[in-house]
Amino acid sequence: MRDADVCEAYHHWYYDSEVWKTTEFLGVSVQKSVSDLWNYQEILHELKPQLLVEFGTHAGGSALFFSVILRQIVSPHHILTVDVDHSLVPDAAKQDRDIEFMMCSSTDSSVADRIVDLRKQYSGPIFSILDSDHSKDHVIAEMKLLRAVTDRGDYMVVEDSNINGHPVLPGWGEGPKEAMEAYMREYPDDYRRDVRRETRFGFTFGPGGFLMRN
Repeated sequence: MRDADVCEAYHHWYYDSEVWKTTEFLGVSVQKSVSDLWNYQEILHELKPQLLVEFGTHAGGSALFFSVILRQIVSPHHILTVDVDHSLVPDAAKQDRDIEFMMCSSTDSSVADRIVDLRKQYSGPIFSILDSDHSKDHVIAEMKLLRAVTDRGDYMVVEDSNINGHPVLPGWGEGPKEAMEAYMREYPDDYRRDVRRETRFGFTFGPGGFLMRN
């Protein structure tokens, strides 16, 4: 069996078994691939962003993960995590002094305004991660919102571009991968793919979604 076939088979097993739904960080649900999480901490160590923007809080485990990692890398730092509902977030995440929970749609103009304000307080590049509504139109809107507030050297991860048959969850409908393709047709010079990171562990929940701002 070819290496590519082995990786895809493992990707299917990892996703379809839903083991990722049981992943926790310090007791808080994360629901991500553990290899992606390891990748993210390596990227953060290289990038050393003081500001990290997360679209899609869920239970807050990833925001907590990012804050704990950044605390070892750079000071000060700030996590802005955005979701329409924070009812699943436990006190362990809510009490982290470096996480700001913003409750609204990630495509609301107030999010862009808040990022602009935070960029005045926290220097250097930002790391943003898109993991909220996985519909094509929503992800395009998120990317366009960030387009106005990001600069050369910033880093974006678009998660769950593996769904709709890429290679998992066929029949989902157009989602993050199709959103990125449409965005790149409209703005072909905005980003370049970080293929080295994308292929680091053989599979990722965000194929094509490790992006560096030009």
